[in-house]
Amino acid sequence: MVFLVAGCNIPVRADGTSKNNRFTEVITVAQATGFEGFLPQDQEQPGQLVPEPTGTQVAASQGKSSPKKPAKKKSSPQSTRKSAAKILDEASKLPWPENVIKLAGAGAVLVVDNHTGDKEPQELFSHNPDQPYVPASILKLVTSAAVLEAMGPDYRFVTDFYLAPPNDLWIVGRGDPFLVSEEICIIAGELLSLGLKRIENIRLDTTFFEPGLILDGTTYTNNAYDAFNTALAVNFNTVSYLIDRKGKIVEFDECTPLTPITVKLAEKNRPRKAPRQDKEFRINISSSPIEAEEQAGQLFLDIFKKFGIEVTGSVVIGGQLPSEATPLYRHANSINLEELLVLLLENSNNFIANQIFLTLGAELYGPPATMEKGQKAIFAYLDRHNLDLLNLVEGSGLSRLNSLTARQMGNILAAFEPSIHLVKSEQDGSVFYKTGTMSDISTLAGYLIRPERPQEPISFVILLNGNYYPGTREKILDVLKTRFIDQPVAGKS
Repeated sequence: MVFLVAGCNIPVRADGTSKNNRFTEVITVAQATGFEGFLPQDQEQPGQLVPEPTGTQVAASQGKSSPKKPAKKKSSPQSTRKSAAKILDEASKLPWPENVIKLAGAGAVLVVDNHTGDKEPQELFSHNPDQPYVPASILKLVTSAAVLEAMGPDYRFVTDFYLAPPNDLWIVGRGDPFLVSEEICIIAGELLSLGLKRIENIRLDTTFFEPGLILDGTTYTNNAYDAFNTALAVNFNTVSYLIDRKGKIVEFDECTPLTPITVKLAEKNRPRKAPRQDKEFRINISSSPIEAEEQAGQLFLDIFKKFGIEVTGSVVIGGQLPSEATPLYRHANSINLEELLVLLLENSNNFIANQIFLTLGAELYGPPATMEKGQKAIFAYLDRHNLDLLNLVEGSGLSRLNSLTARQMGNILAAFEPSIHLVKSEQDGSVFYKTGTMSDISTLAGYLIRPERPQEPISFVILLNGNYYPGTREKILDVLKTRFIDQPVAGKS
C-alpha cells in the first residue's frame, strides 16, 4: 500500500519507505537546511580545503575556567593578509623543517606514523606538541569516534509515539538529530497505516533533554550553525521559506509547510526590499529552545493534516508521558549512524554533533541529557583507549572553552583510524581530513596516504590559534604532503 502526501510528491509505502532513494532524498533536504556551511559559498566541498563559516566569541563561560590561549594581535584584515603573504613567501624559500616552523609560528604541528612495526608510534615531526589550543570543528572527530564505538554503525536514532486518554497522541523526543520533514512524512504514513485517523491533541514530551539546555558556544544569531539542541528537533531546529518577487512569504518546498513560527520569523527577518527573483532563506529558531519545540509540534500537525489525520485540538508542549499511555509506534530514522556521521563530518554540522553528544550521554547514563553526561561519555571513550582527557564542554567545537594539544589529537587519530572512510578526502585520495575554522582559529587533522602503503596512513595535526594565519593551514599541509608522500623520508625530523 502506498500513500501520496497531499501537496508533497513523495510516495510513501506503509512500511515507512519511499519509492525514491530515501537516503538521497533526505540528504538533499539536510544539505539545504542547517549545516555549518550555511551559505553556499562557504560550504566545504569534497576535494577542497574551504574554511567553515566563522564563529563568534563566546561571552558566558558557564563557570568553567578558560584554557590558556595566545593573545590576539589587533590588526586590520589588510595588514593581516599582508603579514600572512610575507610569511608564506619567506617560508617557501626555507628548507625542511624550517619552512613548517616558520609557517606554524606559535601554533602546533605533529606528524605521526602508527605503522612502524613497533609498539610505540613514531613521531616524524613535532612543533609545540604539548601546548593547548582551541580545536574548533576537528573536535567532531572525537564525538564521532565515541558515539560510533558506543552505539555501533547500524544504530538509528528513534522517536516514540503513544496514545493516551482522551485521544491524545504523545510524541516523545529522544534526540534524533536528523528528524527532517521527509522523515515526518514517513511517520505520518506509518501512523495512518496503523489506523490513526483522528486525534485530539498532539502532546510533546521533551524531558529526554534537560529543560532549557543551552551549550557553551551557542550564540543568539540567525546562523543555522547556531541552532539550539532539543530532545525533539525538526529540520535541525531551523526554518526554511521563500520570499517571492512580490514580497510574499511562500513555502520553501512542498514538504515543508509554512508553520506559524516560520511565518513569524520570516516577518521578523524580512528584507527591506522584495528580491528580484524568488529567494530562499534558512535561519535557526534563535529565541529559545521552547520555541524550537513549538516548531516541532506545529510541523507534525501540518504534515499530519496533509496525510488526512484529523487533529481536533492543538499542540501542547511541556508535559511528561502519563503512565496510562500505550505505545503506538517507534520510528527509527531512515539513515543509520555511520551514514549520519559521514554527513556530520563532511558538512561540519554543529547541531548534529551536539545532538549526538547529548543523546549519547543520556543513552549511556540515563535521561535527562546534560552537558556533564555528554562529557562523561566522551571521557569514557578516551579512558578505554588510554587517552588523556581533554578540556571539553560540548561536542561540536563551537566553544572556545574546549582545548587540546597536538599530541592528544594525534592519539585520537590513531584510535579513529579504522573509521577513516567517514571523513572527506582530496580528489586524488592522498589526504583524508577534517578542518576547524572560527574567526581566529584554523585547525586541520587527518591522514596522509602513502601510495606504496595505502592501508597504513600517517596521521597529522595542525593547530593554529590567532588572527595572523590566512592560508597558512593549507600551505603547511602542502609541505607535509611533499615531505611525507611525494618525497618520503624515514625517521624523525
